[in-house]
Amino acid sequence: MYPTLTIRIKHTSGDGASRYFRRGIALLAVFLATLVIYADAKAGKLYRGPVIDAHGHIGGSFDRETMDRVTSANRVRAMTLMARYYPGPAGGRDRPGDDEMGLDLAVRFPGRFIPLVGMQRPILADPDDWLNPDDAVKALLEDTERKLASGKFRGIGEVIVRHFAYTRGKYAELNLPIYSTFTQALSRLALKFDVPIVFHMEGDPALVKNFGRLIGEYPKVIYIWAHNCGRSQAPAIRQVLTRHPNLMCDLGGMTHTGIQTYGAGWPRMESYTALMEVNGKFLPQMQAVYEDFPDRFMIGTDIAHARAMNDQIYGRRIRRFRQLLGQLSPSAAKRIAEGNALRIFKLKN
Repeated sequence: MYPTLTIRIKHTSGDGASRYFRRGIALLAVFLATLVIYADAKAGKLYRGPVIDAHGHIGGSFDRETMDRVTSANRVRAMTLMARYYPGPAGGRDRPGDDEMGLDLAVRFPGRFIPLVGMQRPILADPDDWLNPDDAVKALLEDTERKLASGKFRGIGEVIVRHFAYTRGKYAELNLPIYSTFTQALSRLALKFDVPIVFHMEGDPALVKNFGRLIGEYPKVIYIWAHNCGRSQAPAIRQVLTRHPNLMCDLGGMTHTGIQTYGAGWPRMESYTALMEVNGKFLPQMQAVYEDFPDRFMIGTDIAHARAMNDQIYGRRIRRFRQLLGQLSPSAAKRIAEGNALRIFKLKN
């Protein structure tokens, strides 16, 4: 049974008739919107349970109260925070962040925000420093160890390896060695403290080969390959997940909810790049991967700049994830929505 509505419009003339007519139309609009929501829920088209945003960021211009309000309004039970130490676009007001900002949110809103040791740092822009760490990079590794030893951080990331530019500047387009002295040192820290590492790396086959080498050398470390395994195509994702049981993938920013999202092919696509969904519908090959590997994926919004942390943009991305999760089996949807993040980041259920 669908809900029913009876609208009675009083017969009158002049302004009174117009007023009653407008009121009837308004009631009808509300009823139709309710009917759509009811139908979606009845057909299982929307995932209604709580979710964990496993790919979040913090910067100096983010408003803490807004972050709590927006995530709460969208039934996001927790959100990981990866500090963006990079400056924002030139001339903008998007100030860089730091790990202490993530800790502050974790203290202010217990259980709601999960800080990781941030790796989007200006000192990590030179490939030579990954192969032969200078004093600044060595100091970063020592600082990372101290922070992980405190027990207040649940992981490392986001480590930027291959990044396509969407702004101008020194840190816009990056191509750094995934197999290096630096990434090996991070892996040893992750192993020591039993925390995951998040990598941002486009799915260039040459890089994937070296990434596999790193993953294989540290089989007890959980690696999280951001953005649907570097926006790779479904067969490539299937292959790498089959080969490496310690590899996870997040779906950060992969919703097709605007022109400036990875899910729309932004800022550019290569021959090895693929979308996850179009117009709220999973691409069939991708959906099959999620059903076959439900323990290996987590959702994420990837709001990296303060201007996008608002009700409209954040809410749109979460609603799209709910729409997509509703297309999966209930078991797969629950794991990808929150279960895997609870396990990987060791969060209380």
